[in-house]
Amino acid sequence: MAVDHCPVHAGFDPLADDFLADPYAIMAALPLAETPVFYAPAIDGYVVTRHADIDAVFHDPDTYSAAAAQMPLVPLDPKAAEILLAGGHKPQPSMVSLDPPAHTRLRRPTSRAFTPRRVAEMEPRVRAIVTELLDAVDPAQPFDIVRALTFPLPATVIFSFMGVPPEDYAQLKEWCGHRAALAWGRPAPAEQVEHATSMAAYRGYLRDLVAAKADDRADDFTSALLAIHDEDPDALTHEEIASILFSLSFAGHETTNYLIGNMVRRLLEAPERWDAVVSDAGLIPGVVEETLRHDTSVPFWRRRTKRAVTLGGVDIPEGATLFLWLAAAGHDPAVFDDPDRFDATRANAKRHLAFGKGIHFCIGSALGKLEAQLALEELTRRFPRLRLVAEQPPLRFHPNISFRGPLEMWVRAA
Repeated sequence: MAVDHCPVHAGFDPLADDFLADPYAIMAALPLAETPVFYAPAIDGYVVTRHADIDAVFHDPDTYSAAAAQMPLVPLDPKAAEILLAGGHKPQPSMVSLDPPAHTRLRRPTSRAFTPRRVAEMEPRVRAIVTELLDAVDPAQPFDIVRALTFPLPATVIFSFMGVPPEDYAQLKEWCGHRAALAWGRPAPAEQVEHATSMAAYRGYLRDLVAAKADDRADDFTSALLAIHDEDPDALTHEEIASILFSLSFAGHETTNYLIGNMVRRLLEAPERWDAVVSDAGLIPGVVEETLRHDTSVPFWRRRTKRAVTLGGVDIPEGATLFLWLAAAGHDPAVFDDPDRFDATRANAKRHLAFGKGIHFCIGSALGKLEAQLALEELTRRFPRLRLVAEQPPLRFHPNISFRGPLEMWVRAA
C-alpha cells in the first residue's frame, strides 16, 4: 500500500505484548499532536487518533465503509475459510459491517424491537442478577471480580434478553471468545481452524434458536424480531434475525464485561475514588461515562475508504483500512482538559466516542450503561472498603485490538 507523504510509525503494533499490557504508555510516547494520522505496517492500515477526525469518519458512511469492522486482521487459513463458508458465516449481513441502504433495512426493525421500554423493563432483572452473583461471594476471602461479576453479569443479561435458555449460556460465552480471537486478533493457522469451527457452530445455534422461537414465542428480543418478520417476511428474514442476534450476543456481552472491569479497576487503583463513590452514589453515572472516555472497552474500530481522501492532513488511497483509535480520541486534549486524569465529575465526559457515532451508534449503549451503574451501586453498598489485592499477578488482557478489559482482577472486601 502506498504511504507517500504519510507519517509511518514502524514499531506501532496494537497486538504486541507491551501494547496489550499498557496501551496508554505507548500512546503517551507517540507524537500524536504532530502525527494525528499515521501508517502502521504491522496492521497495514492508517491509525486515526484525533477526536474530530474519528467523529467525522463515523458521520460519513458515503466515504468510509463499515465493511472492514469485523474482517479478520490476518489472512485466513484456507481450511478455516472453508469451515466458515460451509457454516454460513460471513461478515455480512451483520449490521456493524453494512453500509446504507442495507444497514438501514436491518437497523430499523432492530431499533423497533430494542425499545427504551424494553431496556427499562430490564432493570429489575439486572438488579436480581447482580444480587444473585454477589450473594455467592464470600466477603471473608479475596475474590476475582471478573469471574464473580463482570463476566457473568452482561452475559446473563444479554442472553436472557435474547431468549437463550440458561443451560446454553456457558456455550455462547465460549463461542464469543473464539469470535474475538478470529476477527480482531492474530491467531496462527491451527488456532484459526479451531476458532472457525466454533464460529460455524455459533451461527448454526442462532439459526436453530430463531427457528425454535418462531414456533414458541415469548417476551424476548428474538420473539420481538419475529413479530416484525410476521408483518413482512421479506423485510426481515429468519437468516437476518439470526445475524442480528450474532452481533448482539457478542457486543452486548464482551463490551459491558470489560466496561465494568475497567471501571472497578480505575476506581480501586486510587482508593480515594472508590471512597468518594461510596460516600456519594450520585457520582455513579459520571463514573460510567468517565470510564468510557478514560479507559474504553472498545479501543479500536475499523473503517475502509470508498475513495481517496485527505484526513488529518494525510492523503489516504481508496480501499485503505482505517484503525480508529477510540482510546486516543478519549484522551484528545483538544476536547478534554487534563485528559489523562480520571475525573468522575468531568462535565463533558459524554463526548467520548466509545459507542461510535452516526448511523452505527451502539444500539445497546443504554443497556450497557445501566448494567455498569447497577453493578457499581451494589458493589459500593455491599463492599464499601473494597480494595485491590496487592499481591495479585499483573493484569492480563485478551490479545485482540478491539475489546479490552482485565481477564482477572482480585479484590478483597475489607
